Amino acid sequence: MRRRRVAPTGQNLLTLIRHSILAAALVSAACALRDPRLSGAALPCNSSAECESDSVCFLGECRGASSGLAVVMAEVRAPADQQLGSAQRTGIDLRSSTLVNFQLQPLLSASGSVQQAVDGQPGTTVPVAGASLLLSEASPVIHDRAATVLAQADSAGAFSLSFASSTWNLLVVPPAPAPPIRPAPPAGSLSASVTNLPVVLPAPRELVTIGATILAGGRPLAGARVTAVDNGGIALSTPTSTLADGSFALQLPPGPPTYSLQIGPGAPSDPPIPAFALQGPFTSAPPAAFDLGALPGPATLSGTVVDAHQQPVAGAKVVASSLDPTGWSISRQTVTDATGGFSIAVRTGSYALEAIPDVDPSLPALSGESIVTAPSAGLTIVCPDKAIGRGFVVRPDGARVGGGYQITATRVADRLVPARLVRSTATDASGSFSIVGDPGRYRLEAVPPAGTDLPRKLVSVDLAAAGQPTEFPAVQLSPPLAVAGTVTNGAGAPVAGATVDFFAFDSTGTRSVLIGSGLANASGQYRAVLPDVPAPTQ
Repeated sequence: MRRRRVAPTGQNLLTLIRHSILAAALVSAACALRDPRLSGAALPCNSSAECESDSVCFLGECRGASSGLAVVMAEVRAPADQQLGSAQRTGIDLRSSTLVNFQLQPLLSASGSVQQAVDGQPGTTVPVAGASLLLSEASPVIHDRAATVLAQADSAGAFSLSFASSTWNLLVVPPAPAPPIRPAPPAGSLSASVTNLPVVLPAPRELVTIGATILAGGRPLAGARVTAVDNGGIALSTPTSTLADGSFALQLPPGPPTYSLQIGPGAPSDPPIPAFALQGPFTSAPPAAFDLGALPGPATLSGTVVDAHQQPVAGAKVVASSLDPTGWSISRQTVTDATGGFSIAVRTGSYALEAIPDVDPSLPALSGESIVTAPSAGLTIVCPDKAIGRGFVVRPDGARVGGGYQITATRVADRLVPARLVRSTATDASGSFSIVGDPGRYRLEAVPPAGTDLPRKLVSVDLAAAGQPTEFPAVQLSPPLAVAGTVTNGAGAPVAGATVDFFAFDSTGTRSVLIGSGLANASGQYRAVLPDVPAPTQ
């Protein structure tokens, strides 16, 4: 099975966009000048000799370099029925050329079996049934779009993996309680096809067993979840829970490697177990016992969630997050009953509390954070009406667009509420649209219909609290830049149906954002329309 991990802000599909808008030529004082590509049609051509010096002829049109958009990234994927790996590329400078070709290589494969060495019998192994095998790219080209490949060994330990041409690190996760293992070469790193690959796990006695007793204020901390992790937060052990006396035991890979202990809540308990700061790092056994400090006593936050008309709000999530600077944190949530009532088991202290109804426009909005002290009973959390925002979309020349432009609004995450996607809408015949949502900062995306030759647009807007509708500034689409090329396989044959996605990093430089997409035709030729501006994601 092939799976590509997507960047946590929501990745959106871009509607297929066709046709190109390039500069027209003006002749003045015997000099040929090119207009900025704000409007007009591409110049037809039969060869590059008929185009300007910085343009090339492709698909019967002269294609010049960008006016504003500079370096972008791309990811190309073949249809699932073709045994071709995906490809990523960075540093695509559209100021040099908007003709960008891609070549996809055949998938590589690895097959073999997962075995475990037998104690006291050198060279003897036994199959490991049900082990999970995880491939991750050693150096992903687009760092927040690293590919992963997952497979599971059968009852005889046999496995088979398919992966794109790259270098991959292998992690094997045997059945509990054995720890995850990064196999020794040649299985630990894969960059070519291989068969009969032996993945041999250490013998049980080679594993390192560690243990300790966890105390909280001198008392055993029972039911805490304990995991050993490396300095990147990757698990080095199977999680376990502390016993009634606070003790635990973990198995680690041979060595052991440097590790820290991650201690936090396991199964729901009353009072709850906090999430503690990492303990360590350790290079050998941890202390026989360590005390995380006294914990406050049990407490409860309870009350009712109502709307702006004092009617109960059923089915709303209520979240409480601790605020005291204690070195640990508690985060708990529940759902209101039919009467709007809720009760959350916490510990004595200060908490941020918020009610989170569903995004359905007919339901009330987020309550907003309240700072409360536990224990507290009889709390009333009021969720106001959802707010309305109105706006309109205009073309690069300032003229209003027509109907059918898809509008998607995503509320930016805050301390207690993750990103929330408002139901999509579309512009009417006058280019106007409206959204109904919770007050806050939104990432607004306008996607033109296919065939308009206009790029998608990303803007940030603020939706004010309920009352008068918020009038958004005009969403002006950026000047379009047509990028085109051909997708072929290793033999030079066209790859029909390949998807070509273009990305740019956001203002933080850490998250890639889709800025345009194209689909290869039967000849492997694709065409994508991108925003021709220096910062398309801001």
